[in-house]
Parts: sequence; structure tokens; C-alpha cells
Amino acid sequence: MNPFVDSGDMTDREVQRLGWADDPRPSQYNIQAQIRRGRSAKPTETWTAQTVWAAAATAHRINLGEYLREPVYQVDTTGLSNGVVLKQRNRTVMSEALKDTTLITDQDRELGDRARAYHGQNLTFRSLKGTLREFEVSLQRALALETFTGRDGLELALIASQIRAYEQAVQLEAAMEGISREPLADIGAKVDVNITVVKSVWSQNYGVFFITAVTEDRHAVFFSYRKGLGNGHQCRVRGTVKSHRENSTQLNRVRIV
Repeated sequence: MNPFVDSGDMTDREVQRLGWADDPRPSQYNIQAQIRRGRSAKPTETWTAQTVWAAAATAHRINLGEYLREPVYQVDTTGLSNGVVLKQRNRTVMSEALKDTTLITDQDRELGDRARAYHGQNLTFRSLKGTLREFEVSLQRALALETFTGRDGLELALIASQIRAYEQAVQLEAAMEGISREPLADIGAKVDVNITVVKSVWSQNYGVFFITAVTEDRHAVFFSYRKGLGNGHQCRVRGTVKSHRENSTQLNRVRIV
């Protein structure tokens, strides 16, 4: 597995803000509420894991590759919403696809299968290293389910976010293919390099973006910056080598020149 598909330095809240998971809802963690619902719940429809992941892929396709936790509304000339929904959140579209499986295409099923297999392999690898976080433990439980019902709301919400996460991970792996395993320079050295950005992640805790990029000579660098840089963005940066991470060089005091 590529070591750069790694969210180990991020909190669960940061993962949610990346759009890789829905915000937890208090009732989902209220055990007594779950017991009461279970006692009074009516029989619900059952779906196979393949259908659930395919429905998540359907939502991903309909929302044009975006992961939406909330609906997108049309706005008027004053910038205020007029109540017209332009795009439904992925979880809603996924539910509609589960109710009407004719919405699911063969391509959706193939994408869902690939995403499910990828995440399963990735989490198995991380669990062997003992580096799973709470969010990933929850996702691993969702991956282990072979059938789902409407009572599996938390697991369904997790899966709804994972098609986009899969595609981002694959893109990152491709960008990192063939990188040098050697540090860019000694710790404390000043560097001046041309880079191509492959990942930009906002950290709520630190109030900065964490940037992963590749230099012209295929060294991976990692640094924080006050604003985000889009994937594929090319620029020249100056900074100081702070540390040598696993297969990358961390820089600090970075500025774009």
C-alpha cells in the first residue's frame, strides 16, 4: 500500500471536515435510544453490501464527484436561498438509489466494488500496523457487514462518503508513483524547489492547510501553508527542512516565490 494514503495525523473531526464522513449525530451514540428504536421498529428492507456500495457510487455520479453532507440550494440575486434544491446530499441520493435500484448502473456497481475492495485492503494493512483511528475502526465494521437495513444508519453514512475518498486515494497514489525514497536535504538545510501539489488538507486544529507535493526530481515534500493549493498546482517554494518523515521531507517556514 502507498504510505501517502494516510490520514493518521488527522483527528476524526478533520476527517469529517474533509468530506470523508458525515458528522456524528448524538442519537446514533445513544444506546438506550437505539434499544427503544429496535423494540418498536417495523421490519425493514435488506440490501446486500454490493448494492449499498453501488448506491453510494450512484450518488457520487449524480453529484458529479462531489461529496455533499448538506443539500445545495439555488440562490437569488441577493445571494439568499430561494428554497430550490439544486443538489441533494449524497446520503439522500444513496437512499433513493436503494429504494429504486434501477437508478444504479453497471458502472456504479463496478466502482462500488473497487472502492469496497480498496478500503478493505487499506484498513487491513493499517490494522496490522496498529494505526487505526476511531473513524477507521467504524469504517472497518461497516466493511465487514454483508447485509444492511435502514437501522444501519451510521454505517450507511460512512459508506456514502467513501467513493470520493477512494478516488482521491487512487489519484494520490498515481501522483506519488516512482518518488525518491531519499530525503530532499539534511535537517536544517534551506531548499528552493519547484513543486507540483498532489494533496491539500485543511486543519481546523492548526488553522492551516497541510500540503503534500512532489519536486521536479521526484522527492515528496510536506508542509503547512496559510491557504490551500489545488491538486496539480505548480509553483516554486523556499523553506527549511524540519524533519524526515516516512518517504517524505517536511519543510517549515515555507513561502512561495
